[in-house]
Amino acid sequence: MSSTPLLEHAPPNNTTPASLWLLAYHFLILGCTGFGGPSAHVGLFETLFVERKHWLDGAVYAELLAVCQMLPGPTSTQMSFALGITQQGTLGGLISGLLFMLPGAVLMTTLGVGTAEALKRGLLDHGTWTAATAAGLSSVGVALIGNAALSLGSKICGTVRLQMAICAASAALTLLPSKPVPWLFPVLLVSGGVVSAVDKTVRMSARSDAVAQEDRDAQPSIDRSSIKFGLRAWQGACVVGIWACMLLGFSVFALSTPTSTDSTQPQLHWFYSFFYTGSLVYGGGPVVLPVLQTIICDRNHWIRDAQFLAALGLAQAMPGPMFNLSPFLGAVIAQSAGTNVYVGALLCWLGLFAPGVMMIFGVLPLWRGLRNNRIYQRAVPGVSASAVGLIFASIFSLHASLQASSPFPSASDAIAVTGFALIRVGNVPAPLSVLCGGVLGVLAWACGIEQ
Repeated sequence: MSSTPLLEHAPPNNTTPASLWLLAYHFLILGCTGFGGPSAHVGLFETLFVERKHWLDGAVYAELLAVCQMLPGPTSTQMSFALGITQQGTLGGLISGLLFMLPGAVLMTTLGVGTAEALKRGLLDHGTWTAATAAGLSSVGVALIGNAALSLGSKICGTVRLQMAICAASAALTLLPSKPVPWLFPVLLVSGGVVSAVDKTVRMSARSDAVAQEDRDAQPSIDRSSIKFGLRAWQGACVVGIWACMLLGFSVFALSTPTSTDSTQPQLHWFYSFFYTGSLVYGGGPVVLPVLQTIICDRNHWIRDAQFLAALGLAQAMPGPMFNLSPFLGAVIAQSAGTNVYVGALLCWLGLFAPGVMMIFGVLPLWRGLRNNRIYQRAVPGVSASAVGLIFASIFSLHASLQASSPFPSASDAIAVTGFALIRVGNVPAPLSVLCGGVLGVLAWACGIEQ
C-alpha cells in the first residue's frame, strides 16, 4: 500500500494520546463491526486514528503499516496491536489488539463447537439441507479468495514485470507437485525475496537515478518523539528470540513424534501446525489458507476438505481477522480426535495468532533499524508477490476440494460464479454474499440438484 495519499493529507498529530478507555471502546466496536477483510480493516484504522481523532499523523501510520506488512502474520491484527502500543505502550497494545480479535474469535468458536456437535449427530451428512448450506457457503468462500487474489495482485504486483513473474512462478510451482509439500511455501516466499533484493541491488549498482530516488522515497523522515514503542529494544529482541526457540523446539518435537490420531499428545501437534503456519506465512488470511489446508487436510487428515471449506465460508462472513477461522478448525479437529473441543479451539487460535503478535511486540522497538535495512526493504516486494502467487494457486486447490466434497459440484460452480459477481461487480458486502451462497445451496438441495 502506497503511503503517498496519507503523507499528502495527514493532519497534524494530536499531542494527547488516546486513553486506555478510548482504545477499549473503539477497538471493541471495530472488532464487532469490522467486516470486509484486512484491506477494509486497515482503512477503518486509518479513518479513526488519522482522519477523525488525529492520534497519529499519516506518515507514522504509513510507516506502521509498512512494518506490519514486512512481518509474517495477519497485517490488520498486527496493526491493531501496534496502534494501541503507540498510544499507551504495551498495555494499550494488548487492549486494542485483543478487543479487535475476540468478538470474531468467540463467534467462530461457538460455530465450531456447534459444527462439531452437528458432525457427531450426522447433521452434516450428504443429502441433508445443512450439508447443502455448508456447500453454498464454501462456494462463495472460494469466490472471495478469487476476488482477494485479483485485488492484491493488482495492488502489489501492478505493472511491474518482475513482481508479476515472481507471482506467476510461485503459483505454478505451488501447483506442480502431485502431493502436498508444506516446506515449499516458505521456500517460495524466501526465493521471491532473494530475487527481488538481487534485482534491486544490481540496478542500484548501476547508479540509476530513478532507482536511487525510489530507495530514498521508501524512507520518509518522521518525528517519532511523540509515539510509544512498548518494550525496550533488548526486551523486544528477547521476544523475537522466544518465538524462534518455540518454533525450533516444536519443530523438533513434531519431527520426532507421530502425528496420527493414536498419538498420545495430539494437542501439541495441532498447536505446532498452526504456530508453524503463523510463523512462516506472509500476506495474512488469504495466504494462510493453502498452507493450513495442506497441513491439516492433505497431510495429516485431521479433518475433511468439506469442513475446512465450511470454516472458510463462515470466517469470511464474520467480523475481525480471517485468522479467526482457527478456533473453528480447532473445535472440529478436537471433535474428530475425541478430545475437548474448547481446548482444541483455544490451542489452534493461540497457535495461529501468537507468532504475528509476538513479532509485532518484538520488532516494533527495533522499528528504526528494521526500516533502515535496505536489503530487507528490497526483498519485501518479492516476498509479497510470491505470497500473491500462493493465493492464486489456492483458488485451484480450493476449487478441487469443493468439487470433491460438494453434494452438487455443478451447482457449486454456479454459486461460486454468482458470489464472485455479487462481490466484484455488485460491490455486495462479503457477509451478505456468503449468506446468499448458503441460501442458494439450500435452493439447489430443494430442487434435487445432485450428482
